[in-house]
Amino acid sequence: MPTGIRSRPRLLQVLLAVGAVLVLVGAGAVAAGLGEAAVAPIVIAAVLAASLSGWAAASGLRSTEETLAACAAGLALLAGAWNGDLRTGSALPPAVVAACGLALRLMVPTTVTWPLAAWVAAQLAALRTVDAVPGRLHAALFLAVALTGLGIALRGRRPVARAALVTTVPWWTAGVVSGVTTAWTGAGVERQVAAALVVCAAGGLLLVRLRADLDPLTGPKLVLPVLAGIVAGAGVWGALSDLGTPGVTAAGYVGVLLATTVPELLTGWRRGLFGPVAAAGGGTMALASLVGLSTGAHWSALALLLLLTALPTLVMLWWHPDDRPSAVPTALGCLAAAAVLTVPAGLLRPGTAAALLTVLYGAGLVGAATLAAPSRRPTLVAAGVSAAVAVALVAGRRELSTLGLLLGAQAVLTLGWAGWTAASGGKLQPPSAAWRIGAAQLTLAAEIAAFHGGLQVPEAYSLPLAAGLLLGAGPRLVGGPSWPAWGPGLLLAAVPSGLLAVLAPGSVRPVTVPLGAAMIMLTAGALGVRAPLMIGAGTAVAVALGLAVQALLWPLAGVLAIGAALLAVGARREEFPVAWFGARLAQLR
Repeated sequence: MPTGIRSRPRLLQVLLAVGAVLVLVGAGAVAAGLGEAAVAPIVIAAVLAASLSGWAAASGLRSTEETLAACAAGLALLAGAWNGDLRTGSALPPAVVAACGLALRLMVPTTVTWPLAAWVAAQLAALRTVDAVPGRLHAALFLAVALTGLGIALRGRRPVARAALVTTVPWWTAGVVSGVTTAWTGAGVERQVAAALVVCAAGGLLLVRLRADLDPLTGPKLVLPVLAGIVAGAGVWGALSDLGTPGVTAAGYVGVLLATTVPELLTGWRRGLFGPVAAAGGGTMALASLVGLSTGAHWSALALLLLLTALPTLVMLWWHPDDRPSAVPTALGCLAAAAVLTVPAGLLRPGTAAALLTVLYGAGLVGAATLAAPSRRPTLVAAGVSAAVAVALVAGRRELSTLGLLLGAQAVLTLGWAGWTAASGGKLQPPSAAWRIGAAQLTLAAEIAAFHGGLQVPEAYSLPLAAGLLLGAGPRLVGGPSWPAWGPGLLLAAVPSGLLAVLAPGSVRPVTVPLGAAMIMLTAGALGVRAPLMIGAGTAVAVALGLAVQALLWPLAGVLAIGAALLAVGARREEFPVAWFGARLAQLR
């Protein structure tokens, strides 16, 4: 016979179920009509149904056994609850029913209904006890019922376990909410007791993972461990926060240790079960401490917490080198945040904190250089944020001299890192963001120095920009096409000075600009680079023509001398050719 047909209810089971419903409905109607006078007959009927259920169990009539047991349990609960509802009335009758259910469970272990009836009656008794218990003990009551239900779910047969687990959820939720609230806002020892109860509740929830047949009710494997960790962490943090700022700081550090070290110490199935608990609980404590210290403006304690947070991360670097791609940026971020918080805490001046951040920037670049290229990004981002915050700290106070020095130091670090990584590649690499960032930092430092020094010469501002464009090209200056690498920077250097050499007579520019152009031409010819050669030639010719139009004798004399020198060098190199001087322009890069 197909499984689907065998699993359908049989006629006998339908008859038994309908009979049980009719008996219970009739008994309920009698109790409603007669009141207290109906209690004794209902109790007698319950005892009779329980006896018949025992007889059916001994006879092997399983359906009849469970149906009569359900009738007995329903009648007993009806008799015990006639004078009240779920919340009102005496808790003694449901407690007696629960005790009878446990006794029958021991006497007739084959009947599934008895432990379920005992569990339902115990919950009814607990509900009727809530109003009689002081508010500070509600968490203990709720969690005691929840732990009892979790114990049944852990040890009972599958139908009993599943029913107990489902009905335990409201108790567990109410107990955890009440316990965490008491742990956070209670007075004195109440907070510690509530935290201990919450930890016990989290542990009980975690034990449910030991039963594989309850997995359909618990969801993905990480749900219960993470939930248990969050709940336990929140309870413990609330208890420790009663000690004030030192307690909050200690709670945060304990959370960091739990989240970072415990999962690394565990192995096998223990790591899979308790690792998420430690990570979730520790993360909850650490986050709560960060929020608590921040909202309370306890900057010194927060800086200390972040500093302590970096220590286990650095230990992990030595212990587990494979975790460096995540551990390095984490430690760097914690140390940088701690350095920043020393300013509002009054421990360090902004300039000193900025210097520390710059040191961390250099350390981050060194750490990134030791990592594989694909895993460098988080560390580089953390280092870049440290450098940017350092600049912001100094710029906010408008200390131009300090800002220039800071940017210059950062530029040296950036360009040194770019050169190091390019050389380690074994060949010249295309220009990277590091070259451009380092060039920008150095350019800003030079511009700030010129402005702070009160320089009025236009070249004090145009030449640093030109040098920045050249430096930003990086290795392409040596091995790449010359126009993209050399062109923008040299044009920016040549055009403004060339125009001023013609339009501002009486200065030294009419001589220095052609002289510089000639030197660039000779150097470019020796190196075989086309763009500087052409730009130098164009600049020299343009300045000479401009000066000729104005007929200025002294500058023209200088131009004539420079031209004669170029002719002499050209003739000399034609007679004794070296390097690239005999090559065609098209052959130059």
